Amino acid sequence: METLDKIKLIYFFTDNDALNLTQIKDLMNLNSNEFISGVYSFISNFDDFSKFLPNEEIRSRHREKIKIWFLNLFSGTYDNEYLRQLKRIGEVHAGIKLPSHYVSATMNYVRNFIHNIIIKNIPASDKRNELTESVNKIIDINLDIIISSYISEGKFYIAATKFETKIIKFSSRFSYILDLALVVSLIIATIMVFLLFVFEIYRFAFGGGAFESTVVDILGAMLIVWAIRELLEEEVKKLKGHKFALSAFIGLAMAALLRKILIFSLAPGKSKEVAILGFLVLVLGIVYWLMNKSVKS
Repeated sequence: METLDKIKLIYFFTDNDALNLTQIKDLMNLNSNEFISGVYSFISNFDDFSKFLPNEEIRSRHREKIKIWFLNLFSGTYDNEYLRQLKRIGEVHAGIKLPSHYVSATMNYVRNFIHNIIIKNIPASDKRNELTESVNKIIDINLDIIISSYISEGKFYIAATKFETKIIKFSSRFSYILDLALVVSLIIATIMVFLLFVFEIYRFAFGGGAFESTVVDILGAMLIVWAIRELLEEEVKKLKGHKFALSAFIGLAMAALLRKILIFSLAPGKSKEVAILGFLVLVLGIVYWLMNKSVKS
């Protein structure tokens, strides 16, 4: 979760920077038509220009939106509503699968255009340097927020109120604690199943257990240990910021059912149960395969 205040703090964007940008708003407004002409000339060199802007009607609307965005750079008002607008821009670009390096390259053009206007109209001085630095900050902030929409793990939630911010922060921390507790629980479960594995070997060696049933119990325990290990690995990845793979749970369920099938296979009169469990394993196997296939594609 991010707020614009936090982002501005990261970039050391101050009230003085906002004031600097408002001071050149009229100058940029006078050059806005030149900007639109120049930026369109620039982006028309992109290979997929006609794909994303196929006709003049769409291009006309796009020009107007770019002009509004350009002038808003110098509005002096950079609040959470401004952040939402930038986020929507990024989501639209990500939704049409516009390559992110097109966005970065265009931002670089915008930065250079503004710098050139400042150099042409403002004499060399400390003030000109200040203005240039403020422009760099607002461009970097815009690029940061827009590009973040391309990264699913990096998408941020924009809280509307301070109370909402506190609730979200508390929920995030509580969820993290639950994830830690789940990791600890999985470790304990793995140890317990491993002890069961050792016990089966001990019972066979010193207790005279049947060889066939012991082998089945050992194989069942090994399946559960394997499935829990996969689940534990996915949970650790989630703690590191990755997406959780639901397929790990399906793998655990399949391992539990296979263990049950192995046990029932030794018991007389359990053919019906084995057939039902086998069908469930088949269904779960198909779901598992489809999930992994969709992730890879």
